[in-house]
Amino acid sequence: MLRSEAPKKVNKGLVLGLCLVVISAMGGCSLLPESDPVQSWTLQPAAKQDLGPVELSDLRVLRPQAQDLLSGRYLLVVPEEQPVSVYKGNRWSANVPTLWRDYLVHALQSDSRFAHISSDSARIDARYELVSRLDAFQSEYRDGEPVAVMRGYLQLIDSDSRALIAERAIELDKPAAGTAVSAVVDAFSALMADAGEEIKTWLLRVTPKD
Repeated sequence: MLRSEAPKKVNKGLVLGLCLVVISAMGGCSLLPESDPVQSWTLQPAAKQDLGPVELSDLRVLRPQAQDLLSGRYLLVVPEEQPVSVYKGNRWSANVPTLWRDYLVHALQSDSRFAHISSDSARIDARYELVSRLDAFQSEYRDGEPVAVMRGYLQLIDSDSRALIAERAIELDKPAAGTAVSAVVDAFSALMADAGEEIKTWLLRVTPKD
């Protein structure tokens, strides 16, 4: 007949001591791989402009719709005759739709012709809404040089009736002064400055006058 042996008791103190020895031997080592450092970039904000009395008031700017890589924080680049890629180790300070919306909100708020400008993050009541779609916000290489490119679509909506007031496509580009990431970011800042001015001019032209 087989005799069953009683289970041996584990010395918890011994186990704890062995764990401490192992941890001490590892020192500052980590079991997780170290990630590469990431440089965060943002756009140069629009300058304050005193261009006369208020002409458009109560506008809410919504985050543009975007798909795939455009919805993240990647700095996208399209080499010549190659698929879209990213600038390794570099990111925008916010995801691209938020970056775009926040820049435009600040540009409108910095212009004396606009008042009561808000974004969809605050959900303040507004008479009009600017709805948009972002199709491209990337650096494209042309003849060996990077060019900042933005393509999208804008719609101005009456918030109460949900009627479409006006719509248009928007496409702008701005050559970078060099191939360095900092030069490309500067080109995007200049591009957004142009986009802000073009969008403001369009809004003032198409918004109904009371």
